[in-house]
Amino acid sequence: MTEVFSLALKDFFTKKFLKFSLVPLVLSFFLFVILAYFAFNFLFEYFDALFANAEEGSFLAWLYSFAIFQFILALLGIMSASFLVVFASVFFAILVVSFLTPFICKEINAKYYQHDLKEQVSFFKALFKMFVIFVKFLLLFGCACLLYLVPFVNLFVFYLVFYYLFHKLLILDVASSMLNDNEFKAFYAKSSPLEFKLSTLVFYLISSVPLAGLFLQVFFVIFLTHLFYQKVLGLKANLSPIKEH
Repeated sequence: MTEVFSLALKDFFTKKFLKFSLVPLVLSFFLFVILAYFAFNFLFEYFDALFANAEEGSFLAWLYSFAIFQFILALLGIMSASFLVVFASVFFAILVVSFLTPFICKEINAKYYQHDLKEQVSFFKALFKMFVIFVKFLLLFGCACLLYLVPFVNLFVFYLVFYYLFHKLLILDVASSMLNDNEFKAFYAKSSPLEFKLSTLVFYLISSVPLAGLFLQVFFVIFLTHLFYQKVLGLKANLSPIKEH
């Protein structure tokens, strides 16, 4: 893992990959700003309308008269809106980077591994796999919604559900771009190795920081590409100078 991180970091800070990183950052940043504006406006207008229409002397009006309740309500609302805004932007960045992933994998392969890719995974096979992932995600999301009214537990559960989607989409993006059809089938015949789960978990936590997840999506792909070559295909990185393509 140390070697993979070192190689990925070195590759990320090359001119070509830094340019790649600007694409999801710039596009997702605009989405981030737009979502933040509308999400927080909607949130505060909703609270104002909800309690402004509460009948005087009602339980709702009495509850809202306490400053601590107003603070807790505002805090939960801001946390929920921030979560949605940040991760909507991150998943959009994943979508943008998915168009760059084949080029990133090709560069890494040409520079270090020279793996002969035959019978590449078909677009429809990868699309079907993505469909299955989204179906499972929606089922998990539905279960998480049942716990929405439980304070603090709701955010924790949603955090785990969105990690599932984050992990699966990142792995699928890289696997479908660098493995051949047989390798792809073999990889999905068993669960992802622990190294992949730990890596995507760390990436997910980093993505919780606004803008960090947008800029580092290319690094995540580079890291996972090295990890696939070394841990799944059992190849060693050739560190002798090879002309970059």
